[in-house]
Amino acid sequence: MRDKMSCVSGCIKWLLFIFNLLFAVCGIGILAIGVIIHLQLSNLTKTVEMNVMFPSIVLIVIGSIIFVISFFGCCGAIRESHCMTITFASILLFILIIQVAVAVYAFVVFKNTDNQISIKSTYTNIFNEYPRNAEEAEIVNIIQSSLKCCGVNSADDFAPHGNFTGKIPWSCCGKAEREQFCSASEAKNVPGCADKIAEALQTAGTVLGSVAIGIAGIELVGIIFALCLANSIRNTERRGYRV
Repeated sequence: MRDKMSCVSGCIKWLLFIFNLLFAVCGIGILAIGVIIHLQLSNLTKTVEMNVMFPSIVLIVIGSIIFVISFFGCCGAIRESHCMTITFASILLFILIIQVAVAVYAFVVFKNTDNQISIKSTYTNIFNEYPRNAEEAEIVNIIQSSLKCCGVNSADDFAPHGNFTGKIPWSCCGKAEREQFCSASEAKNVPGCADKIAEALQTAGTVLGSVAIGIAGIELVGIIFALCLANSIRNTERRGYRV
């Protein structure tokens, strides 16, 4: 009977150890994805009113924490420490809850139709300042060149009206900055930036939410392993028997 318990406990111990190695890699992956999306969304912060940076910042923090707490899991498994194993499971459960909250936030907020309308309205206000404000013009040019879009709805938004002269900037057709203007034919089929920004945010939300849910599932398995090992350690300690 004891040999059987020893075998089961040993299997759980090494499964938990291997899980934690994978868990550390997942932590690095979450951190990397959070950084990449954070950098991609940084150009959009002034064009939207909602806090689009929040989910990516949370993923960066979670990825860093996950990498650190994998230490508790590895040590708890190898040393068969009940305290460290329970600590690992508790922290992991806390992280799992946060990740599920981030996933819900990403799926709901980024796909909200009202937010898409708000994005278009805010970007339109920034775009209208293009001829008069160098800072706003730089924001528009960065968005147009990075998202490969032009104007709010199309290149027609640069047609002569107000302070617009009808000249289409280099950023609309992928030219170098020193080549100041595009021709109408070059920018004719380039999509508007309002839709491209909304699409970029939806994609970011889907990626963030999917990653958070996927890693949460892996974490749930880790929690189950950790609790099983902690229970096995406690039982062997009560019987005065160590594996």
